[in-house]
Amino acid sequence: MVVDKTHYDVLGVDENATQEHIISAFRQKSREHHPDRGGTHEMMQKINAAKEVLTDPKKRAIYDRYGSEGPPSGMAPGNPTDFSGFSSGFPDIFDFITRGASGREPTRASKGSDIKHNLQVSLEELYSGHTKKISVPREVICAACDGTGSVDRINHDCTACKGQGVENLIFRTGPFIQQSQRSCSFCSGQGTRVDAKNRCKICHGNKLVRQEKILDVDISPGSPDRGAIKFIGEGNQIPKGENGSLYVVLRQEPHAIFERIGDNLMMNLKINLSESLCGFQHIATLLDGHKILINHPPGKPILPKSYRCIKGQGMPNRHTHSYGDLFIYFDVEFPGENFIKNESQLKQLEASLPPKKLVTLNSTETYEEAEMIASEPPPNNSQQQQQRFENGHHYHRTEYNDDEGTNGHPQTIPCEPQ
Repeated sequence: MVVDKTHYDVLGVDENATQEHIISAFRQKSREHHPDRGGTHEMMQKINAAKEVLTDPKKRAIYDRYGSEGPPSGMAPGNPTDFSGFSSGFPDIFDFITRGASGREPTRASKGSDIKHNLQVSLEELYSGHTKKISVPREVICAACDGTGSVDRINHDCTACKGQGVENLIFRTGPFIQQSQRSCSFCSGQGTRVDAKNRCKICHGNKLVRQEKILDVDISPGSPDRGAIKFIGEGNQIPKGENGSLYVVLRQEPHAIFERIGDNLMMNLKINLSESLCGFQHIATLLDGHKILINHPPGKPILPKSYRCIKGQGMPNRHTHSYGDLFIYFDVEFPGENFIKNESQLKQLEASLPPKKLVTLNSTETYEEAEMIASEPPPNNSQQQQQRFENGHHYHRTEYNDDEGTNGHPQTIPCEPQ
């Protein structure tokens, strides 16, 4: 009498089904419930487990007599009709060899490996959000052999390790017996082996085949550079195990105008001296395509290498749904030599600017007139010296370390309220 019909019910056969009938039912159920055809991995695991037990005469006999729990503790596992097994006080030598001195079952990989896929995205796509289609190569269970590697779709235990996937080395040191384990060299730790004549023609006995997986990746507005989007179960597969996961890592492409710093955006704007002193207008096109008019009034000079901030025109924050700020780094371009054409233009310019500092020469002293030429900083001039010189002028310049990936700009810049 069969005490547990779960495996039979999974395959849809009765307890008196022949081996041929069981294998035929297994193939039919595998096609119906394969994950690539709309089935679930859980159901496929049940189908594989039922086939593994019912196609092995010894395992089937134990299952029919004792169910999924197996024989009671202390009974010899090799013979379902032998009740004279070792008592619970004396461990079975077979159990010692296969489980090890610690008594633990050797473990094998129960989950497929994860996959990391880099996806190049533009700053505009990170700003507004976007859906991109990707193709990812991965290893999947061979549908032709249902991950058994054999033409008959039956898992054949490795005869060397008896399906355990490990080799146990037992050696004596004085009066003590010691044991170590290593991956089975005959089956590479898989626990099963496929005869060359019985190998699947599709996967060549490897149980897995290479397949391209097409996925739609939804990029949320404000997604970070190098942020990962996880697809559970879309990684590499493994027979009798859980699928790995796929991690799509967003890689932001360089932008021609804007640089992203967290939720803030940075842009360089070159203006001339007239715009710096007399005001200007500039139209900036932002990442979503809308335009803003920057209207800077006259009488508020913009110093070279200085910053201005426009509130709320940076990147969106996907958690707070607020926006960062837009920072503008100004490069003031001075006019070239001899831009003043005549004395009249010079007087007009001097009248518009603050008065020059006048130098009084002592008539009793002799002065040698010197001429300045364009030059680079002297060699070996330290940043501290350069800072000290610049602090003595009309503006203060802050140095930033390019090694920190800021391209000469600070990571965090306070934005003064307008």
